[in-house]
Amino acid sequence: MGDLTLSAKQYVRYSRQIMLTDWGEAGQLRLSQSKVLIVGCGGLGNGAASYLAGAGVGHLVLVDDDEVALSNLPRQLAFDEDSLENAKAFALANRLREQNPQIKVEPHVQRFGADNSASLLRGCDLVIDCSDNFATRYLLNARCVESNIALLSGSVIGWQGQLLLVDPQQPEAGCYQCLFSAADDKSGSCASMGVSGPVVGMVSSLQANQALRYLLALPSALGQSLCLVDGASLNQQLLTRRRRSDCPACQPSTRGTSHATN
Repeated sequence: MGDLTLSAKQYVRYSRQIMLTDWGEAGQLRLSQSKVLIVGCGGLGNGAASYLAGAGVGHLVLVDDDEVALSNLPRQLAFDEDSLENAKAFALANRLREQNPQIKVEPHVQRFGADNSASLLRGCDLVIDCSDNFATRYLLNARCVESNIALLSGSVIGWQGQLLLVDPQQPEAGCYQCLFSAADDKSGSCASMGVSGPVVGMVSSLQANQALRYLLALPSALGQSLCLVDGASLNQQLLTRRRRSDCPACQPSTRGTSHATN
């Protein structure tokens, strides 16, 4: 980090988190030089991006090809009725710039796909998957594995949420596709099964917390686990993950044969 130091204004702005014994000025400077790609600017993306912007992560890249709809507003709290029919990536970027003018926010109104994955991933320290379909999740997972970039994936349906971290430094825990095979593609969506806005908030907060810990190089059990969040009972479970020997995404002999599509 060379001779970089925080300004007096930055010290005041980030003072409460700098006070943490495992954060400090060095951690804050580390965050200011970090680049995070967030795929999906809906409920999870709203929450995770807002916390990372607030924490001072220096460069946030937002990717989403959708527009804000009225049915989004109960759980996508960065938007309001004036945001309707605007591109989510642009609307969220504008909100984050208002929240923290000291960071760089880069919106892309497009889907994450095979044709743009290399350029979007370039220089990223972490990818946060806030998408809403298996095709994107499979492709994100495969590209992150190939590029040796950590992937923090979250999802919510109904009252239930889950998240996991695919950490290149913990290959024995496997990847997203080790845990969720193509058969899981038949599961429902928010549009077909409904979703609790506050549970989306819970999972996005956990995503942001784990993202910050990863960027600060702090220990996290999520790199070897699947975290299940039950919004009805308030229970949380950590289930140990293991690499699957026949995984088409993360086994060296099968890498590049994943069937993920745009």
